[in-house]
Parts: sequence; structure tokens; C-alpha cells
Amino acid sequence: MSHNAVATVIVTWNKKNDVCNLIKDITNLNLSGINLDIFVVDNDSHDGTQEHIEKNYPYIKVLQTGENIGGSGGFSYGLNFVSQLELEYDYIWLLDNDVRLDSEALLPLVEILENYAEVGLVGSQIRKLEQPQIIQEIGGFIYQKKAHLKTNFGNYQLIGNEQILAGKPYINVDICAAASLLVRREVVQQIGVFENYFLHFDDVEWCLRAKKAGWVVAAHPASIVWHSSPDFKQRPWISYYDERNLCYCWQKHHPELLLKRIRVLLPKLIYYSLTGRFFWVEIYLQGLEDFFKGIQGKMPGLLPYKEYSLAQVIDQSSLVLVQSSIYQEISQSISLKEMEINQKITFWHKPKNILHQIYIYLVSCMFKQVDVAIINCHIPDVYALNLAKKIYIFTGSGYVQVKWGFINSLCKSLIVFYKMLKVYLRMISLIKNPTS
Repeated sequence: MSHNAVATVIVTWNKKNDVCNLIKDITNLNLSGINLDIFVVDNDSHDGTQEHIEKNYPYIKVLQTGENIGGSGGFSYGLNFVSQLELEYDYIWLLDNDVRLDSEALLPLVEILENYAEVGLVGSQIRKLEQPQIIQEIGGFIYQKKAHLKTNFGNYQLIGNEQILAGKPYINVDICAAASLLVRREVVQQIGVFENYFLHFDDVEWCLRAKKAGWVVAAHPASIVWHSSPDFKQRPWISYYDERNLCYCWQKHHPELLLKRIRVLLPKLIYYSLTGRFFWVEIYLQGLEDFFKGIQGKMPGLLPYKEYSLAQVIDQSSLVLVQSSIYQEISQSISLKEMEINQKITFWHKPKNILHQIYIYLVSCMFKQVDVAIINCHIPDVYALNLAKKIYIFTGSGYVQVKWGFINSLCKSLIVFYKMLKVYLRMISLIKNPTS
């Protein structure tokens, strides 16, 4: 039996435990007919990742970048290193550092590239780590209506591979996430490595570049990995990279989507302003501004907001309103429960009676009912915004204090409209004069 040589490239930054779990999964893979070497690109971690791997897994090559160059920089570093080795690998397998692998995760990907010469890259079925019976995506497509992306089979309950494939050997898609993506060595040599996006949409641009070069981008459901859902990983600052890099991606491959993206984004940002999240709007606006300036790589400067710890947010014996959906953050819910047990806080609960709710809301326009309200960043409880003396938006990593009021929110919404109008006009000018 002939053996295929595969190099797997894993990029990490301060996730030693996740990487070690991934390495254990790799050692349990079915590697029938496959010779697999592992390369871990370490973006200058400070948690002992390199030392731990070199001590406990001497067969793994750690590539130290010396600085945090993001996912795109790390994958490019690894791809360049592997491509220049004297040992010629047939395929290179890109893996996120926090995915978990089914024992058959690699074999179907190799079989697709072995049997279908037109396929240049093939990705896995990604399931949600927090909800293992839910499909996160099996590749994705450009979503013209929103000028964004649409996941294939996103949020589906598990269904059989035969039903997913519908008689086809693989699914022909526009993009596959680099959470688990197998690529031919010659594709890397032909189209190059990732753009310097730091993180997010680097794999999207790469897949579109491969399609433009004539390769098919495929996904196969028999290769299964588990990955944290974006619902659990999304942070406001990530929106900077999402919007900036999406603009770069569309500018290069689908410039007709740039103006549509701005039109789609406008009502979203106005809604954010009306619900007390203007700090998040500023992240989007900074991403768009840096796109016009041609800034790539890591975000320059500081975030336009400050995050506080739970201890800084809650005073002794505070009456606190906590939005229930925040409790999906396990560590945070434990901390709040401990504070309640220690009688540092008392929870305030929304009345069940609708008339009582209206009465409380109206009274709160003059006299605030609670000391502190902690609101979910992604799905805020608009009712709760008017009830507290101090309002904090929980971002998943910290707490951002906001000031909310009808007039204040309306004024900020008008500011958003004005700034987005300027962005729209600048985008028109950029499209008409792309080299200026």
C-alpha cells in the first residue's frame, strides 16, 4: 500500500491544554496509509507551551515565531516552513488549536484529494463542541443578500452523510474554515499563503483565491471535528477584524459586495446604539477606517473601551439585576453565585406580571430600582437598561460600563448614521478609483 505524507500545522497562543488535547486526538487517528508529521507554530506563548511540547512530545516540531502574529501569520509561517522542507509532503492539514478530532477525521480528507484531482482543498464537518449533536458548518457559501457568508448545514441536528452528500462524492463549496482544512502542497506553491489579516477571513480569502486559480474547494461530512461555537467565542473586539478583513476580501474577489455590505451594516449599528452598545459600534467603525487606510495585521492601538472585573463592578451589598442568558458563561455564573452566598449581592428579578413590569419601568424613569444591571452583550435585555443606576455590558471577558437613556441613544444613533454615510461615500470613491 502506498503511503501519503501529510504535515499537520497547528497555530497556538497561550492554549497549552487545548493543544495537548488536540495532540492526544491526533495520536488516536486512523492513519491507514498515511505518514503524519506534526508542526506546532507557537506565537510566543507565555504559558509554557513550547517547553511542555518539546519535553513530552519530542517527535513534534515546534516552530517559534517570537511574537503573536495571529492565526493568519501563524499558518503562513507553518505553510512556508513545511513547503520548503526537503521532505515533500503530499498534503498539509491546517488545524485550529482548540478543535477535537474524531478518529476518522483525516482519512476521508486524504481520500478525496487522492481520488479527485480537481479538488485542491477539502474541509471537515464541524460540530459544536458545547452541543456535540449540532452541526456548526460543512463548508460555506458567499451570501449575496447580506454581503457576507452563509454556513452550509449550519445549526442542523445531526443527519446522515448520505443525506448530506445526496449522491455526490463531496460537497462543492465556496469556503472551508481552517479549523480543519487539508490542502495539496502544489496549491500552496501556486497561490501562496494567507493574507496578513491577523485573524478571521484569512481562510475565506485563501479559499476564494484557490477557486479563482481553478481548484475546487470541497467539504466532506465523514471527516468530523468539534469546535467551540462562535456563540461562545465571539467578543466585541473580534468585530474589528471581521469587518476590516471582510472588506479586504470583497475588494479583492467581489468588489460589487462592498456597498451592499455597508447598507446591511447600517441598521445593525443603529440597533447597537439604541441598546447601549455604542462602544461596539466604535469597533466596527475603526475596522472600516483602518480598511481605508490599508492597515493589516494586528489591530493598532487600544480598544475604544475599558473592561472591568466583576469585583470592580459590584459594590458591597448591591442590589443586582443579572440577565439570565449570561449564565451560559459557566465561570461567571459561579462567581455571581458565590457572591450571593457570601451576601455581597442580592439578585433582583423581573416581575412576571406584565402590568407590574410596565409600572416598574415607568417608575425607573425617575427612580432607579436596582444598583447594578449586568446585561448580555449579544442579546441585551432592553427592558433592564432603564432600571439600574449603573449598567455594565458583559462581553464574555469583562464588563464595559455604559450610559443609557432615550435622548443619549438617539443622538448616538444619528452619529452612527452620519459616520456610515461618510463611509458609504468613501467606499463609492474607492470602487471608482481602486488605485488611488
